[in-house]
Amino acid sequence: MALLGRRRTTARLAPELDDADLGKVRKRLVESRAAAGHALVAAMIEQLLRGSGRDWDRRAHRMNVLAQSTSPEFQSSWARDRDQDPDAQLLYAWGVMLRTPYENQPDAQVTYDALDACARATEFRPEDPNPWAVRLGLLRLWRRPSTEVFPLWGEIVRRDRWHREAHLQMLGYLSPWECGSHSQTVEFLDRVRGEAPPTAPTAGLEVAALVDRYHGTLDQGGIEGLTARHMWSSPDAATALDHALANWPRPGYLSHAAAVADLNLLAYALVHATRVTQTGEVFRAIGGLVTSYPWARDESGDPLQAYANGQQRAGV
Repeated sequence: MALLGRRRTTARLAPELDDADLGKVRKRLVESRAAAGHALVAAMIEQLLRGSGRDWDRRAHRMNVLAQSTSPEFQSSWARDRDQDPDAQLLYAWGVMLRTPYENQPDAQVTYDALDACARATEFRPEDPNPWAVRLGLLRLWRRPSTEVFPLWGEIVRRDRWHREAHLQMLGYLSPWECGSHSQTVEFLDRVRGEAPPTAPTAGLEVAALVDRYHGTLDQGGIEGLTARHMWSSPDAATALDHALANWPRPGYLSHAAAVADLNLLAYALVHATRVTQTGEVFRAIGGLVTSYPWARDESGDPLQAYANGQQRAGV
């Protein structure tokens, strides 16, 4: 991935990040959602996922974007029509996982159906870690006990040691806002930091944890919320940002599918840490490919406006 040398004059929301093939399919899906027939949508998706091969990291990124770009009706009908197709089953389950957080209460039957779809996907492609990662995400939504979650984690890491989506799901599960604690989060991050290659798809995990911690503290309100900004100057935060800033924008350093998303996290963290004078290289590496999260968490709720404000402060 050529991070440097890719500069855009206009920033845009880009769920596909720098995956050009995914971007083409997503554009066609979004523009023709009402007109495109079931068979055409399925054919486009099948061809794209076929091109992912056994690159589980790339497949996870593409599946995540496709689950956002197709309707629940298509996902469920494709899964019914192709009950022995692991991609059709996984797309349905992934869509359920993405939609559930926006509901007041997860639907038990829909969750069971999604878990069954994951089981079928695993049956027909047993080597793929992604159905296991979605299972983990679904159990996380229900705040299920660790005795149910940790065995899934074992299945994932046996298939893909540094699966980005699974690590983010586990990070959320272990957070003090959900089923864990600050000490469990620190222990998890320490283990990943000590064992993972620096360019693995989990490279952004520490920065993601900092952003989550910042917003979790803000959401508490009161004195904690008012003092949340001070966490950016803590030694662990400063060390994580220093390391990322020194390495991530280098050409070819990050090559995983969601590298641009991690760069967005880094730029956001640096802006909120008031280290904007150091952020220019990161913004240039992003190349205008903006992610909704975390920029949409700012006061305006408009990710493009928040991104532009950050660029302005950085003098980019």
